[in-house]
Amino acid sequence: MKKVLKSPEPAEIKNYKKRYYSQFKRWNDLKKNKETLNAIRKTLVSDQKGLCAYCEINLHERDRSVEHFIPCHTSTSEKNHDLDWLNMMAICQGGLQNVEIPGEDDSIRNSRPPNNFPCCGAAKHGFIPDGQLLNPLNLPTLRLFKFSSKDGEIRPDEDACLKSGIPIENVQFTIDTLELNVQRLKDQRLVVIDEIEKELDDETIDINDLEEKVAAEYFGHGTDDWPPFFTTLRWVLGAGAERHLMNISYSG
Repeated sequence: MKKVLKSPEPAEIKNYKKRYYSQFKRWNDLKKNKETLNAIRKTLVSDQKGLCAYCEINLHERDRSVEHFIPCHTSTSEKNHDLDWLNMMAICQGGLQNVEIPGEDDSIRNSRPPNNFPCCGAAKHGFIPDGQLLNPLNLPTLRLFKFSSKDGEIRPDEDACLKSGIPIENVQFTIDTLELNVQRLKDQRLVVIDEIEKELDDETIDINDLEEKVAAEYFGHGTDDWPPFFTTLRWVLGAGAERHLMNISYSG
């Protein structure tokens, strides 16, 4: 999970709410308006540079949904979370479906988790955030997570948590609640870690220069979509990644 920068509310949502200002419209009502729904989906994916707001897998039109951080079932006529732009994110469907993506060799992504064990929004499933669950919109740019190079497990980065003032237990609670350590995600992170470590196995180049060079290859100028598992890559590439992200004025 990484910080997500939110663009202004799309005009389509503003117009929709203006049109029905005197009515209590729910998310299921809005979904019937394809123009507004498509604008929401497109903007969310663009804001997140193509990644699921929770697990950071790459989003595909066959495997994505709109997440309401505060669940829609808590909405009232006084506080409508269903139509609150700042309550919406794009996420994957939690690994509950086999997603065939033509032209992509992504066997891990397409595999069904053991016993249909879900992650992300499918695991959160109506949970009402109580302050412990991290919201990607409110994260610092500092990396809060670290990873195991043995099995791909995601863990809190204690030092980063202390620097940012975010309780370590909240980071762990987020990992557990969103089930970010399901085997499917661990396996794919491990593939990413192994690939980067192979690229860093070049003794002819200073490791610091090599890390930054590889980081530039993966992250570019920050104008295109981020590569899947951005935070995992950032952790593996260490100081080189931080230097490159600073050079491109990374902010989320």
